[in-house]
Amino acid sequence: MIKSYNSILCLVIILFTLLTPNHSQAAGRAFIELFEQIFKFLGKRGDDIPIDDAGKTLENFKGLNKSDELINSELNKTFTNKIEDLNLNKINEIKNSSDSNLLEVHGVKNADIISDAVEVAEVDISSLYEDKTAINAFRIFLWSGRIFRGYNSFNQPETDRVIMKCNDNREIFYFTALLEKRKKWLLLSHNATKNADFIEINKISKQNLLILKDTEDYIVFSTQTSSNMEFPLHYFIISNKGAFYHFNNVFGTESPKYIMTNAMKKISESNYFCNKI
Repeated sequence: MIKSYNSILCLVIILFTLLTPNHSQAAGRAFIELFEQIFKFLGKRGDDIPIDDAGKTLENFKGLNKSDELINSELNKTFTNKIEDLNLNKINEIKNSSDSNLLEVHGVKNADIISDAVEVAEVDISSLYEDKTAINAFRIFLWSGRIFRGYNSFNQPETDRVIMKCNDNREIFYFTALLEKRKKWLLLSHNATKNADFIEINKISKQNLLILKDTEDYIVFSTQTSSNMEFPLHYFIISNKGAFYHFNNVFGTESPKYIMTNAMKKISESNYFCNKI
């Protein structure tokens, strides 16, 4: 029986539209070959079409989706490898830099003088406090970082420099804790979010972080206050077991008081963690 050529052609066009992503050149080439074979068949009677050729055409059609899936898988793998290489380079840079160099690239000036001070009164710390921002009332200048020293999540092996990778559902953060001197530092060394193409986009610049609460159970800290904002845009909590909490203070209007008061509850409910690198 001879089938309607118009029906066959319409069916192929519909399937082409549904199954072929715009970016898939390989799938497009395969469909062109399929069309060429179909047009060849259209010049023949239905009962003149060799069964073997029809089978090959059907197999080509079935393989289009698999071909496209393979291409997408390879692209994702390539992006993942690039991200891993980038992260490895950043980690090596942090591990191989001196404390003074690290502090300088994170925006801290005269770090050596400040770090070696025995008492706060020995140095002018006004440069470390932000002008006319409400966060200054909550800041701790000298802190001990007990969660980094006394718990296996971060002190194995014991070191004066702890590098952590922390994730939430959308972003990745690399924090560096410098613990050797009496004045300790917690730095944001890298932050990124992933877009639809699996490419990391830098979101927050490197900076010295502000310590707000330091206990044996957790540490609460924030980014610096952005211009024209009352409070920082990001608050963080890390527990002694490695649990991680991130609050995005979108409009910069939220005081850290609520986060600090409810830190234990927030961190116990978190499904995200930090890992020492």
